[in-house]
Amino acid sequence: MKKNGTRLIRGLGIIKNIKDLRDKVNRAKNNPSELTNLLCKDFNIRQNDQDKWLTFDIANNEETFEMSEIYDTYAVGGVDLSSTTDLTCATLLIYKNNKKYVLQQYFIAGERLEFKIKDDKIPYDKWEKRGLVTICEGAKVNYTDVTQWFLRMNQEYKISALWIGYDPWNTQYWVEEMKEYGFEMVEVRQGARTMSNPMKQLEADLIEKNVNYNNNPILKWCLCNTSVKRDENDNIRPVKGQKQRARIDGTVSLIIAYCVLFERMQDYLALQEE
Repeated sequence: MKKNGTRLIRGLGIIKNIKDLRDKVNRAKNNPSELTNLLCKDFNIRQNDQDKWLTFDIANNEETFEMSEIYDTYAVGGVDLSSTTDLTCATLLIYKNNKKYVLQQYFIAGERLEFKIKDDKIPYDKWEKRGLVTICEGAKVNYTDVTQWFLRMNQEYKISALWIGYDPWNTQYWVEEMKEYGFEMVEVRQGARTMSNPMKQLEADLIEKNVNYNNNPILKWCLCNTSVKRDENDNIRPVKGQKQRARIDGTVSLIIAYCVLFERMQDYLALQEE
């Protein structure tokens, strides 16, 4: 460590430009991902393969919107079905007037509600009263409730989901159900190769406060819980941090929607102009 630090000091102004290094340090103060790269590549400090993704200041956005602002619009969707007894999240992502609007609905099994409140230490019952969580009857999440939410958003607010992304693991019958209702489903595998660039775009949008998620406390909680795993090429994917009970389902669902928008942006914009 001392040897590496001595090399850095000797190289300042020669190998490393002082102004560039100072600019990197200033950017990294509020950006964990840039801090990781800075410490590793510029200060020769070895990092773990899992790091905190966002600070609270980056994740936090208290801006809200009225449903009338996104009435009769096109959207892309993303779903993290998780397991049948765990938290499930559905997302609608709307790109309008250079701003991204996010609608989310969470789903939890009714017979698991009290256990999850105590185990996660999270007020799912209070969030249900605010309309943010759907309590499914029985001991597992009913994926048909997820389908019905997408249908209701279309029927009540004319929000047309052009494509809905999903992880193919254990989603067979639900995907078929969605197709029967006319939704176009897009497979999105949860890996760095698929998620890295959209995830970095989401991070940039969050830093710029360009993602209005209606101050949803569950998504805010999920964003703050999310860590990243990096490969040798600095590709990233979302993972849970050290607290395994801290949920990231809302983050994953939003990233899946970003993957779909990232891939089909030109088609999305073309349809908006029609």
